[in-house]
Amino acid sequence: PKRFMIESYLAPNPPNGKRVTRPSRWGNPFRVGHEAANAAEAVAMFREHLNQHPALLELAQRELRGFHLGCTCPLDQPCHAYVWLEVVNRENPDPPVSGKLSPL
Repeated sequence: PKRFMIESYLAPNPPNGKRVTRPSRWGNPFRVGHEAANAAEAVAMFREHLNQHPALLELAQRELRGFHLGCTCPLDQPCHAYVWLEVVNRENPDPPVSGKLSPL
């Protein structure tokens, strides 16, 4: 699975694609210019958020695994969708997120 960019909220998802944008449960609650200074910081905060919400991670592994994931972030920028792709598609989803995820 890959990440795709949502350029318009009216555009349909690609085949086998799901959106992980706000305000859905999959959206990054940490906004650049608000809670985070930049995209990399927002992604780091999102990783920590997953550490603190194992039930969300477990649900995501069931609902997002195997899908292409879309967000509005530019494709050449850090994005929490890459974190979702990493954690929901890893071979052994049992280990805790803490200390297991590499920065993107």
